[in-house]
Amino acid sequence: MMKNSMIIGCLMLLLTACCKHAETTFELALPIDDNRSVDVETANGRESLTFQLSDSSRKASFGLSLAGGEYARLWVGDLPFLVWVENEKPWSAELKWNELHFKGPGEEINSYLNTRFVHQFYFNDYYRMEDAEFRGQLQKVIGEREKVLQERELDMKFVEREKKRLQWLRNYHLASFAVGAISRAEPTTLSGESEAELQLAALEDSGCWGIPEYPETIKRILQAIAQRETSLTDAYSRLLSVLKMATENYKDQRLVEFLVNKSVMEYIRLNGMENTTEMDCVFRKNVHRPEYVAAYNEMYEANRSLFKGQPAIAFTLPDTTGKMVSLSDFRGKYVYIDMWATWCGPCRAQIPHLEALEKRLEGKNICFVSISCDNGQKEWKRYVKDHQLKGVQLYLGYDKEFMKSIQCNGIPRFILIDPEGNYVNANMSRPSDAETLKILESLPGL
Repeated sequence: MMKNSMIIGCLMLLLTACCKHAETTFELALPIDDNRSVDVETANGRESLTFQLSDSSRKASFGLSLAGGEYARLWVGDLPFLVWVENEKPWSAELKWNELHFKGPGEEINSYLNTRFVHQFYFNDYYRMEDAEFRGQLQKVIGEREKVLQERELDMKFVEREKKRLQWLRNYHLASFAVGAISRAEPTTLSGESEAELQLAALEDSGCWGIPEYPETIKRILQAIAQRETSLTDAYSRLLSVLKMATENYKDQRLVEFLVNKSVMEYIRLNGMENTTEMDCVFRKNVHRPEYVAAYNEMYEANRSLFKGQPAIAFTLPDTTGKMVSLSDFRGKYVYIDMWATWCGPCRAQIPHLEALEKRLEGKNICFVSISCDNGQKEWKRYVKDHQLKGVQLYLGYDKEFMKSIQCNGIPRFILIDPEGNYVNANMSRPSDAETLKILESLPGL
């Protein structure tokens, strides 16, 4: 009996060893003066690479245990590169002028994935095109990629997978257009064809897990649906709607976890974490990946200092004449701060609404302070002068530490501070929001 048990045990160990795939190693080289951090992201997680210096470059390698082939992303700073990683098909890549050049068994597929295509979409396209023009450009973008894929004569298993990815890439662009169409100052409508495509794209397909654009597309579609709901008048209610759709309509927990995590973290970066109890409950119930939970907890701790009643982060900045102005100079008054830049279209769009607020509350116990994040003072001073901007105009520049301290990940950003120098709302509503005037007029002692 003991002998049989030992034999069974040995067989189990052998079976386990056989099922475990040996790691395949991939290498990356960056110019020696390129100090950007690099992460590798797969469907199973994300890790940072450690580089070693050589005579003319920085080099790193990473190993993956793979059953077959799958997509991954190399994040060089904030720049993503799509790559294909496959067991027993290692490759080495060298980054030159923000282009990856591959060598090794995985060269052909990865060279295709990193082709510089003629037809592209740019962020503004989602917000300026009408449906017919967008669909025409969409056909060019996807058609060019399908043509090149057909011409390259690549491994058939990859080709079949890539065809699915290109369909999800199409879906992603269409979903982004749907978000842009409803978000613009004068919303535009989608055609019946676009609506029908998005309805199909919103369906769950667990076989597409591992295609980066698959969960990203569904997240964008849910955002578009929430934005169309006229009863959802603020960002938090729209977030809760997205979370409800994600947790009630999809069964694959990997997808649900992705949708909840990405939606929540995106909201926090733009709006903070104050008064988000329901969001917190949904997150903790559905998100369990250690790296997701750790990032969320870190974000929570960073945002605690911005909660209502906490002392506002101090600043001392120059105005257009060079005079230094401090937050403490406004003690005894409410302060409505606008973080902006001359190059920021959404920021400029808020200026008329900000001036209307200033005029409406003229003579009240409140100051309006605009803080520029422009890279150079010359452009900022010229813009202030040419447009005769009112209120207190200050220059911050690209101060990473200050922006990090207030968790400012994008502009425009608005902040309301009370007469004692404490936060009323570190993520205040925009001047264009009808609720903003109501909130300001209701402030005690205004």
